[in-house]
Amino acid sequence: MVTDKLKSDETAPRSSRSPGDLDYVSRAAMGEKAIMGKFTKWWSDDEERRLRRKLDVRIIVISFALYFVALLDRGNIGNAKTAGMNRDLGISDQQYQWLLTIFYIAYIVFQFLLLGYKVFSPPKWIAGCVFVWGVAGVCQAAVQSWSGLMACRFILGVAEAGYGTGVALYFSFFYPRDEIGLRFGTFVSAGAVSSAVAGAIAYGLVHAHATIESWRLLFLIEGIPTLLMVPIVLVVLPRDVQSCRFLSAREREIAEARLFRPPPPPRRSKTEDGGRWTLKARFVDFINWGNAGAAFLDPLSYLISVMFFIINVCYSSVPVYLPTLIEEMGYSSINAQGLSAPPYVLAFLLAILFCWISDRAQVRGVFGAGLLVLAAVGYLVLATQTSTAARYVAVWMIVCGIFPFIPILYMWLMSNQAGESKKGVGLVVFGTIGQCGPLLGTRLFPARDKPYYVKGTSVSGGLLLFGAIVAALTSLYLWNINRRRDRQQGALDAAQKEGPDTAASHADTVEKGAEERDRRRIDVLLRGEESPYFRYTI
Repeated sequence: MVTDKLKSDETAPRSSRSPGDLDYVSRAAMGEKAIMGKFTKWWSDDEERRLRRKLDVRIIVISFALYFVALLDRGNIGNAKTAGMNRDLGISDQQYQWLLTIFYIAYIVFQFLLLGYKVFSPPKWIAGCVFVWGVAGVCQAAVQSWSGLMACRFILGVAEAGYGTGVALYFSFFYPRDEIGLRFGTFVSAGAVSSAVAGAIAYGLVHAHATIESWRLLFLIEGIPTLLMVPIVLVVLPRDVQSCRFLSAREREIAEARLFRPPPPPRRSKTEDGGRWTLKARFVDFINWGNAGAAFLDPLSYLISVMFFIINVCYSSVPVYLPTLIEEMGYSSINAQGLSAPPYVLAFLLAILFCWISDRAQVRGVFGAGLLVLAAVGYLVLATQTSTAARYVAVWMIVCGIFPFIPILYMWLMSNQAGESKKGVGLVVFGTIGQCGPLLGTRLFPARDKPYYVKGTSVSGGLLLFGAIVAALTSLYLWNINRRRDRQQGALDAAQKEGPDTAASHADTVEKGAEERDRRRIDVLLRGEESPYFRYTI
């Protein structure tokens, strides 16, 4: 029985227990009835839909808005350049490239900050990150030199590193594994909307007759909304399921039951541990280091990170160089700002569509490979064609290929790693390797290569084609693992059917089948990918 299995886990040495992000003693103490109750759906579909809607309104909408303003503050450096920033501050092309690079150096080095979601109260952690990058974003409007702008960009990178990638981990505190993908895809797709709005805002500001330079006004207008989000985060975002005051007591019980995990341990107060509060105590309480370490040994962490590196080479250069590319096609600076916005609108719609389809089909690699090929063709058109019409169509292909793939890539990683701690460290590996891509991407378009930037576009196109191959091979690798497990499970099922219970009544068979399904789900939740019943999303 399940209880016997859990009791044996409780008495076993800690080193021999199955990997996972669960407290085995607490789990055993729950008893078989409580455990099976987690899998017995005692709530209605309407209740579940209402619960999801309430969570989405609070968590997904606010997270989308935060990522929207984050991408505004991150990418507006490209629009500021075309609005005259380099000329007014005397910034050379090489110095401008360093402005792009310093952000990503900070973003890479401080990726470990996303573990703050596990150690601190998430709303306070998020609000702190938002406040810091908001201040840095606004301060860009007041700088008088390249060095001052460099400092602002560095601080911006540190704060965004603590927020962005860790949102996927935050979602896992409220949603079961099969519901995170589409929601995180929606969250990441805010990048496309942000880029479209940034181009439209820049277009309007260049036309405006203001008393200060239009690029300073750009930094100011796009930085203030970030600071306004800080009190909203503190008031609206919940810490965990139990702190969701907008849910009724029954809805909180349903939300916990859907996650199938014990409530998190109570957070230590400053008066505990002999009157001392320590950061080490928080890490001990909230991070399962055995589960976290498994992320470093998982080949999938590195395969998907390589794809993230490749996509970031191109993704990092698109928002900051797209206005420049369009300007070099022969359009004025003002028109370049406006023409850079429409492709992002279509990219946002495609991102939502592909996230939904891939979630329903539970297939990521095929869609990812196709999108990468589309973007690669667009870059190769830019590298080989001089016609303005052909090059502008290629811009649409690039944006619509790159942006929808980013949420799919996050979904692919999250759906194939079990346990919050493993997800957290897996995201650190993913972000650290992947965010090295912009170090290359932001240097592929030096001014000396204008107007066609053949080197940058050719390298980007070649890398995307290589990324499509990696995506296809990763899907094949995971498919082979699933097929092997299916064969092994089929053999075990066949052996069980030949056992002494073959003459059992239909009712007994149905009951045993339900128990077996529950047992397998428990095994997957306890052991993660090590369970023979776990199947990867290909």
